[in-house]
Amino acid sequence: MVKKAKDCCNCGFDLFSFGNAFVSFLDFFHRGEINLVRSGLYFAIDNIMKILVTGGAGYIGSIMTKQLLDKGFKVVVVDNFSNGHRQAVDKRANFEKIDLADKKAVQKVFEKHQFEAVIHFAGVISMGESMENPAKYFYTNVFNALNVFEEMVKHKVLKLIFSSTAGVYGSPQEIPISEEHPKNPTNPYGESKLMVERILFWYDNIYGLRSISLRYFNAAGASLDGKLGEAHQPETHIIPLALRAALLNQRFELYGDDYPTADGTCIRDYVHVEDLCQAHLLALQALLTGHKTDYYNVGTGKGYSNKEVIRMVEKVTGKKLKVKVSKRRLGDAAELVADPTKIKKELGWQPQYPDLETIVKTAWRWQKTYTPTYQK
Repeated sequence: MVKKAKDCCNCGFDLFSFGNAFVSFLDFFHRGEINLVRSGLYFAIDNIMKILVTGGAGYIGSIMTKQLLDKGFKVVVVDNFSNGHRQAVDKRANFEKIDLADKKAVQKVFEKHQFEAVIHFAGVISMGESMENPAKYFYTNVFNALNVFEEMVKHKVLKLIFSSTAGVYGSPQEIPISEEHPKNPTNPYGESKLMVERILFWYDNIYGLRSISLRYFNAAGASLDGKLGEAHQPETHIIPLALRAALLNQRFELYGDDYPTADGTCIRDYVHVEDLCQAHLLALQALLTGHKTDYYNVGTGKGYSNKEVIRMVEKVTGKKLKVKVSKRRLGDAAELVADPTKIKKELGWQPQYPDLETIVKTAWRWQKTYTPTYQK
């Protein structure tokens, strides 16, 4: 018979029972039956965590900010509105208008706030423009990132999610593309992102700054409530361009119909922006629980051709597009499709909206309702 532990302060506290309960909790936890990372308990702890989101007024950054706030994180957004919009910044976030090229401005943000981690979206993203103005891409994507990393090291903020790209792979040697595919960028945009990935490798080795680089394939769609979406100027992505053509009854330009694919047009892997932001949340959780520096593809593993995209746009909008076939764009690969096995296995990511119809429907709702407001 086990004796009851003595009530040392006459308060009715059963020390022995408490000890048994605590040991049981630890046992459940170590056997995986209580998962703090994905449970409500984890996010209760997160309520005190402050995350810096660079480029948080942009397409993906604004939706990421909303998801973080909805999960109970505190968020500071920095943006210079070169590609973003003030209307896109969630009112619950703390906003600082700065240019990351301004070292003193970046320093002041880190002195003013105590961050747990940084999600770095800010940058320029046009493959074509990067071939015309490479200096812009190396200054903006590399030097500005270094300004952020230097302040992170100085203030002991040693967890980073980096917005990378499938452009680091260049022309694919095999489909689908895994993370181990050779890295041979074919333009300064992809090269600039690969340079930052290499910098982050060394910053981990030297300073202990752990990072996860997410290599996006084709981010698409809009927030499920239709209030946040793509509003690039100029726009270069096929889905918003096709939807805009349908909305304004304009001609749509299709670049190339002579590729070595089933219907002659490029094939791309489209990932819904809500799913993409969920991948960032999982990467953040991984870093907060000790994950090493790493990199992951973010794509569904299924490709759609440009003609399939056009047909889906016509189905969703109920409008027939006036399509003009033009020459191929320089540097466009015939097919880019991700192998997402690694992120699914290691981070538990599963896209919830992988079908093209959902992607186009959310983007169409956004285009009809909110894009004109942004453009004003």
